[in-house]
Amino acid sequence: MDTTRFFNELETLVNTDSGSSDVEGVIRVADILETLYKEAGLHVSRVELDQEKRPFLVATSKSSEELKTKEKPYDVLFIGHMDTVFSEGTAEKRPFTIEDGKVKGPGAADMKAGNLMALYLIKELKEEYPEKCFAIANNPDEELGSPYSWERIIEEGKKARYGFDMEPGRITGNFVKERKGCQDYRVYIHGIASHAGNAPDKGASAIKELARWIDLCDELNNSSPGLNVNPGLVSGGTATNVIADYAELGIDVRILDYSQMEMVEKAFDELAKNPRVPGVTSEWKKLSDMPPMKLTPETQHMVDIIMEEGEKLNYPFEFESAGGSSDASFVSGAGTPIVDACGPHGEGLHGDGEYFLYDTVEKRFQLLKKVIKRLLEE
Repeated sequence: MDTTRFFNELETLVNTDSGSSDVEGVIRVADILETLYKEAGLHVSRVELDQEKRPFLVATSKSSEELKTKEKPYDVLFIGHMDTVFSEGTAEKRPFTIEDGKVKGPGAADMKAGNLMALYLIKELKEEYPEKCFAIANNPDEELGSPYSWERIIEEGKKARYGFDMEPGRITGNFVKERKGCQDYRVYIHGIASHAGNAPDKGASAIKELARWIDLCDELNNSSPGLNVNPGLVSGGTATNVIADYAELGIDVRILDYSQMEMVEKAFDELAKNPRVPGVTSEWKKLSDMPPMKLTPETQHMVDIIMEEGEKLNYPFEFESAGGSSDASFVSGAGTPIVDACGPHGEGLHGDGEYFLYDTVEKRFQLLKKVIKRLLEE
């Protein structure tokens, strides 16, 4: 691996702002990656996902014609997002730096280093295994929950035998083997407005009914192992002397299995049909649905190989289960075994202190290369 070239190219990527809402910046990062992919001899397809032209990139070591006849055309798929959480101008304020073994800059760890590492892996693997197909899929909106790209990620995931999400590894070096599913709900509550002093009996408080929904969330939370139900957004009312005729609640649900989601939604239905405040009506909607990243037998096989190769390299790490979500869940939901947090060891993500450890790029690269070679030769 040419680490000098790697870090020069990474500097360009990190110093290009690409916050999720900075679509022009994300487009610039996509332009840089597309150029690098083509220079490496990869075939690139690019689509615009919405009216703002958010780009979705897929780069493959084989042409589309060569892949037409295969049910699983990709032997290995790497995924990674191009967006960051940082606003335009952040790169100018704290640009790419390497200091005391730490590589810093907006998105350096999360996850521009991982995206670039995937390219370097493909460059070497395609020379050793010219008959195999390696692919990279990059989306522009992961930090928003991938609302524009999730269907594309599933589509690409279905094409692969094995997947690697190049999100940053834990600072300990740990990988992620499974993640909870995540659903985002909104509850809309309509009441009857009235003067709180002169005619309180003529009103029906949407806020009081909202409080019952919060109680329900508390009842559901941890009612099943691994189930988390968090009422995280609350709004409603117009003034303290007015019975509130409207209230809204945002609920985050984390699940290990879809049966838990079904249980939660059944409870939501029951409360919506049977309001506890007379005169109030409630309805709920699911705004997003990210499936659990399951530890299947096929994924466990990948985990076992990674652990074995790590021992051979005298490279200590473990595998974790995570409550947070990532695009790996969509690939897992497509039925493809995938491991997550494959990038260099990082910490301080989404904050000014974000960094990854310089010397873990080569370590991670060599480990993943050995793992992929074993998978290809089975």
